[in-house]
Amino acid sequence: MRIRSRWAERITVGNLVLVACGLLVAWLVLVPVAALFYVAFTEQTIYGPGDFTIDNFVEAYGHLNILRLFGNSLIYAFGSSLLAFVLGALIAWVVERTDAPLRGFFHNLAIVSFAVPGLLMAMSWTLVMSPNIGWANALLQDWFGLTKAPFNVYTMTGMIWVLGSHSFPLAYMLMGPAFRVLDIRMEEAAVVAGANNYQLASRVTFPLLRPAMLSTLMLLFIRGIESFDVPRIIGMPARIPVFTTEIQDATSSVPPELGTAASLSMTLLVVCLLSIFFYRRATADADAYATVGAKGYIATPVRLGKWRWPIGGGTLLLFSVMLGLPLFTLFWQSFFHNAAAPSIARLATANWDNYRYLFTYPVFREAAFDSISLGAMGASIVCLLMFVIAWISQRSRMRFSWLIDALAFTPIAIPSVIVGASVLFAYLILPIPVYDTIWILLIAYVTLFMPYGMRFASGGLAQISRELEEVAEISGANLLQTFRRVLLPLLAPVLIACWLYVFVLCVRELAASIFLAGATTHVLGTVSLTLWEGGGSLGAVCALGVVEVIPLVIIVAVMRRLENAIRPH
Repeated sequence: MRIRSRWAERITVGNLVLVACGLLVAWLVLVPVAALFYVAFTEQTIYGPGDFTIDNFVEAYGHLNILRLFGNSLIYAFGSSLLAFVLGALIAWVVERTDAPLRGFFHNLAIVSFAVPGLLMAMSWTLVMSPNIGWANALLQDWFGLTKAPFNVYTMTGMIWVLGSHSFPLAYMLMGPAFRVLDIRMEEAAVVAGANNYQLASRVTFPLLRPAMLSTLMLLFIRGIESFDVPRIIGMPARIPVFTTEIQDATSSVPPELGTAASLSMTLLVVCLLSIFFYRRATADADAYATVGAKGYIATPVRLGKWRWPIGGGTLLLFSVMLGLPLFTLFWQSFFHNAAAPSIARLATANWDNYRYLFTYPVFREAAFDSISLGAMGASIVCLLMFVIAWISQRSRMRFSWLIDALAFTPIAIPSVIVGASVLFAYLILPIPVYDTIWILLIAYVTLFMPYGMRFASGGLAQISRELEEVAEISGANLLQTFRRVLLPLLAPVLIACWLYVFVLCVRELAASIFLAGATTHVLGTVSLTLWEGGGSLGAVCALGVVEVIPLVIIVAVMRRLENAIRPH
């Protein structure tokens, strides 16, 4: 009787909700990964996966082209991650550690850059640096009498530049806090001890920043290895294949080579997991890098003196090239049908035809509705689900709460291409009718962006004292009432910021969408790609990009205001 009453006490609505959320997270993460392994090691038949086989790996890796594929992917990922890290770290240093002018403006520009989808940036840079239609090349050839275009975006260097100059906001957001809490007294002590600038950087500053630097480089490398938009827009015409484009080609071939695609996906998965493993080994002794202690710290900005305005101007010039140039090109081209170099003389022929065409294009209206719907549903599910998971991780006494927490963070190590392919494999096998519907896209988006929701929810919950929940419990509130009347009101600003952040990520997502969008489902990313590759009007694609970017930029601006409002002062 005691055992029965004990179980009756545990089986409450609140506990059932916690268990259901934990099982849902496990389903979202483990089912696609299991399907990936299952498809990779089974024979493909007209009836679906068949007997166990390793033929898929022989087909995927049994030719010399795999060496070129592996080399291209690594060079592209390493090059773009290093470029993004240097750019982001330099801007973070200017904003957080110096007295350069316009620092707040630079911070806002870096965050705005995050809102621009990578697909649109890749398209814009082709209109700038293409040897055939690039207006910057044409302008430089006219000015200097050159017989050959000085820039060619259709190279590995061009691919690295396009991704690196678009990925730097991630490096900025990760390195900024590290610079902010770096206690300048440690550097001053080294100077007093006789250290020169090189010794100061190599023995004090860089070692203290080591965890932040390694984590930033790791995430940038994963972003590079999983990148799909730049290889699709620039790499495929340049005949520079990488793993992501080969995986997508295998799934879209006739008939689809799902086993080959799954086998190729294994390499990306292993590379990402290995990068996280080496990062954790390199930063195992985290306490050795702490700079903020119980006595506080001093974050005094570096006085630049006569270099204050030159460094500020150089940073502004950097933003003008990385962000201003492609966005200006996107906006300018949206008023012309064919490629048009910017000039005062051409203003007389500018028109709104592309925008009129766009708003009467049925597929665009469907894609906009689907993207907004998916963004709203995905952001809502991620926020509420991760709120519960964060509570389980930090507050509950469940024995395996750490495992649910780890599962929620796992997708950060899984490239979005693999998530898209794995979700596709899973729901082709399972008797759940979501294929070629908006729901399969929603499943992929929630899976992809759970770690970001967990970041917001965990940070917000950590700031709320457990005593408030204990008081509510003493007053007779059950678990659901505590959630609804105590925690949710206090966490509302954090959850709103999380909702806006995940909404932007969902709307700009392409890599997973390209696998899952079907004949009856369209999103803005796949429509943009179809218009671009279908030989249609360049102006219509750019008009679509402008219509997509403006709301996203506004949303990101609102998100930043909310985060500033809830940040402790």
